[in-house]
Amino acid sequence: MRTCVIDMPGLSSRLLNQLADSATPGWFLDLVGKGKSVIRPVLPAVTMPVQATYTTGVDASAHGMIANGLPAWRLPEIHGNLDLANYADYRANVSFWEQSTKLLTASRSWGAQGRSSAMLFVQSSMGGAADVVVTPKPEHMPDGKVIPSCWTNPSDLHERLLEQLGPFPLHHYWGPMAGMKSSEWIAACARLVWEWHPVDLQWTYIPQLDYDLQRHGPDAQVCVDALAEVLGVLSPLVERISADGGRLVVLSEYGMTGVSRSAAPNVLLREAGLIELNEKREVDYEKSGAFAMCDHQVAHVYCRDEAAVGRAEEALSGIDVVAGMYRGKDRAAVGLDCDRAGELVLFSHEDGWFEYRWWEDFDEAPEFAWVVDIHRKPGYDPLEMFADMKTRRILADQSGLIKGSHGALPSNRDDWPVLIGLEGVGDEVPATDIASLV
Repeated sequence: MRTCVIDMPGLSSRLLNQLADSATPGWFLDLVGKGKSVIRPVLPAVTMPVQATYTTGVDASAHGMIANGLPAWRLPEIHGNLDLANYADYRANVSFWEQSTKLLTASRSWGAQGRSSAMLFVQSSMGGAADVVVTPKPEHMPDGKVIPSCWTNPSDLHERLLEQLGPFPLHHYWGPMAGMKSSEWIAACARLVWEWHPVDLQWTYIPQLDYDLQRHGPDAQVCVDALAEVLGVLSPLVERISADGGRLVVLSEYGMTGVSRSAAPNVLLREAGLIELNEKREVDYEKSGAFAMCDHQVAHVYCRDEAAVGRAEEALSGIDVVAGMYRGKDRAAVGLDCDRAGELVLFSHEDGWFEYRWWEDFDEAPEFAWVVDIHRKPGYDPLEMFADMKTRRILADQSGLIKGSHGALPSNRDDWPVLIGLEGVGDEVPATDIASLV
């Protein structure tokens, strides 16, 4: 039986419990009635590690995706699989949101199962991950303009989608305009791919909840409204799957917890003399004794030598946002005892998150801090969703705007991700079981 997995990051029992039946399509009520489980999150519970776990069946220490970014300056062996056509000087140091499937160190489950597959807007999908792929691949022009585009396999699929749907609304996929237009386009794309390419397993990523949960927090009515709206947007796809006798599974990669505080580990590392800056006042990775690659509620601290590990641990030990600090073999407790992980791995309390910045005075901030720039920043920046639209500058100095985050293990299972539509799998499912279940 053909299967469509709809991946909705941020979907949790907490959000479902706030959704009124009157605002819920019948197909979704039926699906929840068929089966609903919580997924015990894999750590870190951020996009690329979770997607890699769901599609390989192993944790980050085995598949290598230890965050949404990689410490490329320490891993020369991966440079051949980085997209260095744009911002090479930055991406060769710390590179976020790389698309090559060859960066994974484990195989996708459908290969061993002998199943054909499609990956739509799933990370790390370029270069042979699936039989059919659609993923954003914007063109960066010399004048700084970004032209929306997609990379597809087969290559002519992009032209067919353009004819039917128009250009992918990239500026609604991330940044201050991120919103429903991107999810609408992806849902329509998924319906066409389901018709045109009848593979055994189609995996479709729908981003809408992620935006509003970070902006407003998991208890905000606007997030419940967004869930109802996106379920409506998915209805034409679901109708086609049902008409074809397909199986539908809805899942999420993580739930989110409300946050009210943040910390900037690199500020403390710089104060401790462990971060060296270059002439651009940006991090010199080769000369620095330690640097924290921050990603939501996890921070990988890369240290030059054992002495630097001790100094970094001392410098960071007093951060009240930190819930756990894992060193060396202790990293196995969070599934991150591997060469790509930092010598120290920090997880925040669930009401906090980590900022990537290394400056205290925002007059010292590099130019890229004030713009949407996912490739020059050596860390994830949720503040890219907030901007002064008159000046077109990101509100980089207003960390209190962030109301929801993820990455750590929430204490309440209502904030864990969910699996909907499968019967007889139990109340709780390990994240590493998803690959075999779907």
